[in-house]
Amino acid sequence: MMQLMPFGLLTILFKHKRAVTRVFLAIILGAGLYLLFATPKYESIAQLVVRFGDRSIPDVSRSQQTELTPSDRREIVLANAAILGSPDLAQATIEAFGLNSVYPGIVANPPSRGTPMDEAVKRFHDNLVVSVGNEDNVISVSLLHPDKTLAPKLVQKLIDLYIGRQSAVYQNPQSAFMKKEVADANARLDRAQGALESFKETWKITDYDTEVADLLKQRGDVDSNLRAAQANLAQSVQREKQLQALIKNVPKSIPAPASGEKYRALDDAETRLSDLTSKYSQMSATYNANGPAMATLKAGMAEAKSDVDARRVELSKRSLTDANPVYQNLQEDLLHTSADAESNAEPVRVLSDQIQAINTRLKDLQDHRGQFNDLTREEQIAENTYRSLSAQYEDARVKDNLNLQSITPATVISAPTAPYKTARPRKLITLLTAIVGGGILAISMALALEALDDRFTTAEQVAYILDLPILASFGLRRRRGVRALIAQGATR
Repeated sequence: MMQLMPFGLLTILFKHKRAVTRVFLAIILGAGLYLLFATPKYESIAQLVVRFGDRSIPDVSRSQQTELTPSDRREIVLANAAILGSPDLAQATIEAFGLNSVYPGIVANPPSRGTPMDEAVKRFHDNLVVSVGNEDNVISVSLLHPDKTLAPKLVQKLIDLYIGRQSAVYQNPQSAFMKKEVADANARLDRAQGALESFKETWKITDYDTEVADLLKQRGDVDSNLRAAQANLAQSVQREKQLQALIKNVPKSIPAPASGEKYRALDDAETRLSDLTSKYSQMSATYNANGPAMATLKAGMAEAKSDVDARRVELSKRSLTDANPVYQNLQEDLLHTSADAESNAEPVRVLSDQIQAINTRLKDLQDHRGQFNDLTREEQIAENTYRSLSAQYEDARVKDNLNLQSITPATVISAPTAPYKTARPRKLITLLTAIVGGGILAISMALALEALDDRFTTAEQVAYILDLPILASFGLRRRRGVRALIAQGATR
């Protein structure tokens, strides 16, 4: 086989020049016919940027935002690009302008298989390019269309539909669902609060823990007062018993003393007798004991003594007594002590009843503590759920307003351009591609024909196969010359 050196390659090309020329010219002709009959298309380009974090949309969520990693951001941008290139958006865009306006040729010549809309969506998708840079959050959208005035409108409509779809995918607040959940949570909270209030009303409870603490403190105070009252009562009873035992040994009355008005007659009689006795003693030293004066005095003394004796007999018959003051004092103390005992017994009874009432109340509270805790827990859970869902519903309502205002993380940074010249077909690139491609195919055709031809073309091929030196080589003559020589030799 001939070595593919530049000289050998040229030899092969000249050997198969007809085939090379035909292939090259066929490709050039095909490219020319394509440029001549291809439908011119205009390109409209737009760019969008996908923002993240606090630069995207107003933060209406009350939860802490999570910082996205570069891979997460990349995935979000690619997902947005996929939404832009989805067939649903393409169909919605075509339907917005009408199939007859966007692709009238498909309506005039509908496909043999499938619907005209399917063919239109396929053509729209083939002419749509959605690209994302390697390290970028910018999405480029380009669309080719024969109508240069309709192309930017189609791109703009596609972007508008994308923003709505992007809101539905990433920012769908589900406000109707959240509204229903909030209503259910509110009803649950009302039931829980009603059950708890009914329980409190039944058992007269306001604040369970506070009431228990107050009752325990009150019981401690009442218990201290009860012990003091019991001590006072015991002391009064003991004093009463002592006074009762003591008063039994004390007489109620005592003899009256010999003094006072009732003893005055006896005193006068004794005084008269004493005076007479003293006068007799004085006169006995002067007068004769048997004299009339002394006799008279003795008669007077006898009469006075007789009067004293009579007075004494009279007093002894009457025997008068007085009330015993000690007994009266003891009886008065006993009365006071009995009154104190009775008065001290009433606080003991009252305080005992209070202790019993407090213990009963504590027992009732303790017995229903579990039910109260369950109702309280249910009410707290219902309230927390209602608050959480209410906050989420408010967020959903705000997000609904954001969606109505088309406020999304995706923002158009370059509006769809209005084309002024055709973008397809590209004449210069097509011609250059046809020339380069035609040359490559022509050379390939020549090499293929040479590989299939088992004849020797050059002396180098003979030397390569036989491994012998070349002594001489003869060039190829035209057939006309060969025929002339043959004819000339035949005439001779």
